Amino acid sequence: MKAHLELILAQAPPGSSGACLSRLGREMLSRLAARRGLDCPLADWSPRGQGAPRHPSLPMPWRACLSHRDGRVVAGLATVPVGIDLEHARPRHGARLAELVDLLPEARVRRAILEAASPLGAFYRAWTLHEALFKLDSLAGRPPGSVLETRLSRLLPGGGVQAWQWQHDGWTLSICSHQRRLCIRSLPRLAITPETVMG
Repeated sequence: MKAHLELILAQAPPGSSGACLSRLGREMLSRLAARRGLDCPLADWSPRGQGAPRHPSLPMPWRACLSHRDGRVVAGLATVPVGIDLEHARPRHGARLAELVDLLPEARVRRAILEAASPLGAFYRAWTLHEALFKLDSLAGRPPGSVLETRLSRLLPGGGVQAWQWQHDGWTLSICSHQRRLCIRSLPRLAITPETVMG
């Protein structure tokens, strides 16, 4: 079977709590499953806070992925393991960008961010890749001790992980998979492009 990832991006009502965003994400996953002819009732998704969402009626090879930030939710179903992360730029991060960049573990990534035309945008591209790699490793049952124990050097061309990214108007979405070719469909349609290691 060709590797597929189907994504839905949605905006929650202002002031929605984390629990509301998780519920909306699971509703979106149920809708994605229904589009595939699969009956995955909302009540049967695994609870929030227990890793990637799981459902007893979601057959292999389908797997769920979910991320949310600042009222926006992205939910996906894939035929291969994928890690996804969605982030939204925050003014306070811009004010302490040098401090945040110093936290990143790879010198060439830090250097590439500081030399970028938009350092804050470059930081979010790197950060979401670390988060997506962490989630991908967690799906394989080998979660690193922390997000910053992941390494962007694992991305192609030198590593074995393919990454895709979308960035627009302060939002950044990163997707990581061991599958080099992944047919990505998203609603709304996003210009998701392949990404390689920074620097």
